[in-house]
Parts: sequence; C-alpha cells; structure tokens
Amino acid sequence: MKKPPLHRFLNKKSREATDTGFSNLASAQGSRLMESSGKFRVKRSGVRSLLSFSFAHELILMSWPRFLLVVLLFYVVVNTFFASLYYLGGMDQFMGGLAGTGLQAFSEAFFFSAQTLTTVGYGRINPSGFIANVLASAEALLGLMSFALVTGLLYGRFARPVVNMQYSENLLIAPYQDGMAMMLRLANARNNDLAEVEADVILSLLTEEGGRSIRKYFTLELERSRVTALPLTWTLVHAIRSESPLVEMNAANLIDLEAEILVTIKGFDTTFSQTVFSRHSYAADAFVWNARFLPCFHRSEDGIETILEMDKLSKYELLT
Repeated sequence: MKKPPLHRFLNKKSREATDTGFSNLASAQGSRLMESSGKFRVKRSGVRSLLSFSFAHELILMSWPRFLLVVLLFYVVVNTFFASLYYLGGMDQFMGGLAGTGLQAFSEAFFFSAQTLTTVGYGRINPSGFIANVLASAEALLGLMSFALVTGLLYGRFARPVVNMQYSENLLIAPYQDGMAMMLRLANARNNDLAEVEADVILSLLTEEGGRSIRKYFTLELERSRVTALPLTWTLVHAIRSESPLVEMNAANLIDLEAEILVTIKGFDTTFSQTVFSRHSYAADAFVWNARFLPCFHRSEDGIETILEMDKLSKYELLT
C-alpha cells in the first residue's frame, strides 16, 4: 500500500531528528522499532553464538526464580557428576562410615561431593585412595571458584539499579490551552527516589520518496521535558501547534503512516547514585482522540499522605 507523502502534513518548522540510532531506510527494518516494553526489535545474525551471548549478562538480567533455578540445577548437576566419578572410581577409595551398595553407596558419594564442593567437610567420610583424593581436590577448587562467581552475580543483581517505570496504555489527544495536545502519563512504581528526571519523545513516520520506503523521525517538543523529582505521576504534554508534525494528522493518517511514538526516560536513582533509563513505545492504534486522563492520586483520610493509585494510571474519559 502506497504511503501518503509527508509534505501534506508537515511544514518547515517541523523538527526532524537525525540521532535516533535507527535507519531511515524502512525496507531494511521491521515494521515496528521497539516493543511496547522498550526492547529494541533487533535480532543479530552472522555472529558466532559464543560472541553474541553473555551467560553472566543473562544471569544478572533474568528473573529471580529463574536465577535460583539455574543455581540449583548447577549445584545438583555438579554434585551428581562428581558422585558418579567417585562411585565409578570405587567406594573402597574412602574411609569412614560407608555402608551398602548401589543406590545407598551412590547417595553417600553424592553427599560427600556436596560437602566437598561447599568446603564444609564434616569429617565422617574422607578420601584415602589416590583417585578419590585427586577428584576431591579438583572439586574443592571448582567449589571455591563457583561460589566466588555466584557471590559476584548476587552482588551484581542486588547492586544493579532497576527502574520500574509504568506508562499509560494509550496516548491521548486532548484539549490543551487554545488547541489540542498529545499526552501520555507515567509514574515510578518503585519506592526509590528518582531525581533530575528527563524525557525525550520521538515520532516515527513511514513515507515514500523516490519509490523507496523512507522512515522519518521527529522530535516532539514537550511543554516540560524535565522534573526535579518524580514522587507522583508525570503527564508528558506535546502541544499540537503549527510546528508540530501532528498538526494535520488524524487517526487514519497515523495508521497509514505506521506512526510510532518512542519515549525515553532518564533519571538519577538516589539509592544507588546511578543514572537509570526506561523506554516505551506506542503504535498508531494507541492514540485516543478527544479524551483526558482521570485523577489517580488523592489525599489520605488523615490528610497527611498522598495516595497514588497505580492501577488508575491509564484511566481516561472521552470528552463530548
């Protein structure tokens, strides 16, 4: 389907963005640049998997249940491996309290392996043969290295600042001053304090020039692009004036041009004393016309605190 030319909607005052990190050649890119969660829709190929995949990076970023499951699996697999070696090397290589054969003997080897790996060493069983001593020495070394690695990963997971920015599900086109404005609302879902918070909003439009599909990017000027703190909600407002690329747009135009709104939030996490980032993306069908957000915070019953209702962040009402 042929895209409508942008000159029908834009004027010379529209500010085109050139430093987005994306290409203008639309035919070489996916139809959407980012997931709604802010993750880039880019899949790398032509690189050896060992170079493109970082196991440590994945262990730090994965959820806590998955991380604990990986650690547990590693612990069980290593102990099972060494228990098998001890068992195959002969249980006569050990002294102290060994009894039974088969499964019972293997369980003794497994728990001896767990004690060696963790350097507990209760002393009830100890290796006496050469093979058992070599295996126990190797496992003790592996245990020291493994727990040092797990300790570093745990520190990295706890020390990594994580921002949980919540965004409204829709972009609203609402009355503003003497005209209209595009609005979206966001809030910090965590209790940590964010300071010096900045917002950047870019509009992506797909058009055709010279028979080629071209993607254009425009910086949407905000009425307020920076706040000193973010204890409550923040409504980003882009006034649709003569210089705005949205000035002549309607819902059908945005869909035809495959419009996408890219939102980037940067703030300073005072808990970790580090800068954190959050991204979000809206597709053309996320626009709601002639609507306004409903309040989502109110005074507490005792009048001392402010109650922020995060479940109402996306609530809006249509205007007549």
